[in-house]
Amino acid sequence: MNVVIMAGGRATRLKGVKKPLLNLCGRRLIDVVIGIAKELVSDGRVYICVSDYTKEITNESFGEGVEVVLCPGRGYVEDLNYILSRVKLPVLVLPSDLPFITLDIIRKFVELASRECVDVITLTVCSSSKCREVGISLFNNLSGTWVNIEFPDILELKDVDTEEDLKMVEDLCGSMEDVVR
Repeated sequence: MNVVIMAGGRATRLKGVKKPLLNLCGRRLIDVVIGIAKELVSDGRVYICVSDYTKEITNESFGEGVEVVLCPGRGYVEDLNYILSRVKLPVLVLPSDLPFITLDIIRKFVELASRECVDVITLTVCSSSKCREVGISLFNNLSGTWVNIEFPDILELKDVDTEEDLKMVEDLCGSMEDVVR
């Protein structure tokens, strides 16, 4: 299985703050997800989809088995289609805006997704009757049948999309530092 990390967003909701390069809780968001991706791939590769908006990532070396790909930067769906058409399936897609994501959560999703006989499986985060996607999917094919796997709304699946989200995560990071001291 290959892993694609989506890291090319325009940062419009965060007024230009480039999420993959954000340093939260002592680590850059891109480094958090790369560490998890490297643990997951045994016979595959990790691809980081960047755009002109995040092209500084292309100058970095993330080690063996990690390749940075300059995607068109026309939007999430277009960039996702671009990168998926260039890598061998199956592909696990991960976002670069989950500061608290863990390897255990991703492994659990992959385990559950592997039981599904469909083309695309997406992790949705649900609280009450509302569900939202956070950018984690397993693509067995580029299109076709689709199913969602629901996870509870837990800290590990909190994404940073808005200034309010960023403030909440920064506050959590600060309170975590106080506990460690």
